[in-house]
Amino acid sequence: MLHLYDDRPIIACSTGLQTNSAIGLIRISGFSDLSIFQDFFKIDLANVKARYSHFTSIIDGDITLDEIVLTFYSAPNSYNGENILELGVHGNQINIQRIISLFINSKLVRAAKEGEFSYRALKNKKLTLSQVEGLDLLLNANSSFMLDQGLQVLSGDLHKQYLSLHDSFLKLKSSVEISIDFSEDVGEEQCAILLKESLSEFSSRVTSLWRRVQSDRSDLANPSVSLVGQTNAGKSTLFNYLLANDRSIVSDQAGTTRDYVSEYLTISGNTYRLVDTAGLRETEDNIEKIGIDRAIEISSNSFFKILVVNPLQTNFEDYKSLQDESFDLLIISHLDQLKDFSGDDFLSKLPSSKVSIAAELSMNTTSFKVLQDGSIGPNLKSGSMGAEDLEASGSIGPSSVNGPMGANLSQPGSIGADKSGSIGPLITYIEGLISHKFNDLCSDNPLLIGRHRECVNNIYLSLQEFQSLTENVEDIAIISSELNILEAKVSELIGIVSPDDVLNNIFTNFCIGK
Repeated sequence: MLHLYDDRPIIACSTGLQTNSAIGLIRISGFSDLSIFQDFFKIDLANVKARYSHFTSIIDGDITLDEIVLTFYSAPNSYNGENILELGVHGNQINIQRIISLFINSKLVRAAKEGEFSYRALKNKKLTLSQVEGLDLLLNANSSFMLDQGLQVLSGDLHKQYLSLHDSFLKLKSSVEISIDFSEDVGEEQCAILLKESLSEFSSRVTSLWRRVQSDRSDLANPSVSLVGQTNAGKSTLFNYLLANDRSIVSDQAGTTRDYVSEYLTISGNTYRLVDTAGLRETEDNIEKIGIDRAIEISSNSFFKILVVNPLQTNFEDYKSLQDESFDLLIISHLDQLKDFSGDDFLSKLPSSKVSIAAELSMNTTSFKVLQDGSIGPNLKSGSMGAEDLEASGSIGPSSVNGPMGANLSQPGSIGADKSGSIGPLITYIEGLISHKFNDLCSDNPLLIGRHRECVNNIYLSLQEFQSLTENVEDIAIISSELNILEAKVSELIGIVSPDDVLNNIFTNFCIGK
C-alpha cells in the first residue's frame, strides 16, 4: 500500500462521515503555498496568520457554498510537519462532500488514503512508529482500558517508558564504548562499574515491561463473548436476552443458526462482541459443518465463553470437540420441562475440561439458579457484583447466599427480559461476570499492541544472553557485537526502524482523515 502514497497535496474529512453533525472538519495537507487556494475563499489568504481562526466563506465562482472557520498550520509546526489547512464547515454530509469535490476537481489536491496524514507525520518524524500504533489503538478503542493505553502509547506514561528504555540503552552502549576507547584513561575498574550500573538500570526497565507481556491478553483489545452449545440449546434466546432485542432467530427447528451472528454489547462502558454460534451436532450438511467449525474456532479465541446445554436433547458425543476448552459459565436450560434433574451428575458427563460457574435456566418461566461457583467469581469483600450487592439491589433476592457469587442460591430469580427490553437478574449476573473478568485481567496492565508485546519479549531474551555474555566473556569487542543485536530490537520497539508490512497493517486500519 505504501507505494500508492506520493507527495501531492491531500484532502479528507477528519470527522464522522456516517451522519450529519453541527460541524465537519476538512483537512488539506502537503501544499507549498497557501495562496494557491485563493480562488476558493473570500478572505485574502495573504492576511491569514498561522494558528489563528478566521471566519470566511467558501466560494465556487460567484456562488457561496458555506460560511466556515479557517485555520492554517505552517510547516513544520503542524501535526504531520507539513502545511495544513483546516476548514470547519457545517456538518451536513452533502455539504462536506460538495466542498471536498470542489478542491479535488481543481486538480490542486487529491483524496487522501487511509492513514495518510499520520503516515506523513511518521515520515517527517513528528511521530514514532510506536506512537502511531498508540493512535491506532486510541482511534479504535472499544473499552476505557484500551483508550487509556492508546493515550499512554501516543504521548503518555507508556511512551515515556519506551523513551526511558531507549535512553537507558544509550547509557549502556556508551559504557561499552568507553571500555573500548577510553579504558586506559578511565581505568578498567571504573569502566566495569559503569557497565554494571548501566546494565542494571536497563535490565530493571526491561523487566518492568516484560512482566506486562507474560499473560497473553491481546484479546482484551477486541474482547468477544461467545455462546456455544448444541442445536436447540437456547443460545439464540440467551443472545436476544443479553441484547434486549430479537436479533437472533429463535425456533424449535434444530440448526436455525448455521453461521455465527454477532452484535456489540456495552457493559459498564466497555464494548464486547457478543457471538451466537452455530449449534454443535453431527451433520452431513457441508455448510452447517463449516458453521460448526467456525463455532469451535470462535470459542477458542473468545475472551469470555458461555456453554449453553439442553439436557432434554443432549448428545454428549457432540461435545468432544470442546474437551480442551475451558468455559467461564455453563447455562443448563429448559429445566422447567424436567421433573428430576441432578446438576452434579450432568456436569460430570460433560467432556469440557473446566467450567467456572454453572447455572440452571428455565427457558419458559425465565427462572434460574446458580449450581456451582468457581474460580472467576469476584471477591465478596470487594463488593463488586458480590452476592450481598445483588441481594441488596433486589436483583436475585435469595433469602440465604453462600459463596462469593451466590453459589447454591436457595431461591430462583426471574430474568424478566422481554420484548420491552427490560433486563433481569440473570442478565445482570452474566454482565457482572463478564465485567469482573475484564477488569481483573486489566488490573495487570498488559500491553495490548501485539508488535510491542513481541518486541519487549525479544528484548528481554536478548538481554538475558547479553548479561550471560558479560559474566563469562572478557573480550569487550565480542560484548559490543552482541550489544548491536540488542540495539536493533530496542529500536524496533520504539519505531526507529520498521518493516513496510508493519506499516501497511497499521495505516490501512486508520480512517481516511487521519
